Amino acid sequence: MEAAVLKQLTSALETARSEARDLYLKPVMAELRPLLGLLFDDVAITFDEKTLLPQTILRNGQEEDVERLSGGMREQLSVLTRLAFARLLARDGRPAPVILDDALVYSDDDRIEKMFDALHRQAKDQQIIVFSCRQRAFQKLGGHALQMTDWRPSDPT
Repeated sequence: MEAAVLKQLTSALETARSEARDLYLKPVMAELRPLLGLLFDDVAITFDEKTLLPQTILRNGQEEDVERLSGGMREQLSVLTRLAFARLLARDGRPAPVILDDALVYSDDDRIEKMFDALHRQAKDQQIIVFSCRQRAFQKLGGHALQMTDWRPSDPT
C-alpha cells in the first residue's frame, strides 16, 4: 500500500514539475533572450528538464556547462534571469521589484558597465532595488541612493 501511495505521489510531483516548466520556462526564456542580447552577441541557454536550472550556454557556437563558467558570468546570468522573471510578472499584471543584494561583485569593469545598461533599461518599467557595500563601483548605476545612519532613540520628552 505504501509503495502505491509513493508511486502516486511521485507521479503527482512529476506532473506538477512538468506543468511548472510549461507555465514558466518558455515565457521566461522569451523574456530572457532580449536581455541576454544586451550582454552577449550570440548566446543561447538550455535548462535542465528536471531541475529547471540553467544547464548549458552556447556562445559563439561553443557549448559550455554553466557550472564551468566564471563566477561573474554565472552571477550575470542570475541577475538577467531575475529580471526576466520580473518582466514576466509585470506583463501578467503582477509587478514585483527586483532586489539585488551585493550582486555583480565578481563582474569585471566592462561587463559591469553592460549590466548597468541592462539594469537602466529595465528600471524604466520595473523597480530595481540594489544593496551594495561597493559604493564607488555602483555610483555609475545612478538611481536614488539612500545612506544608512546609526539608530538613535527618540527623546522621550
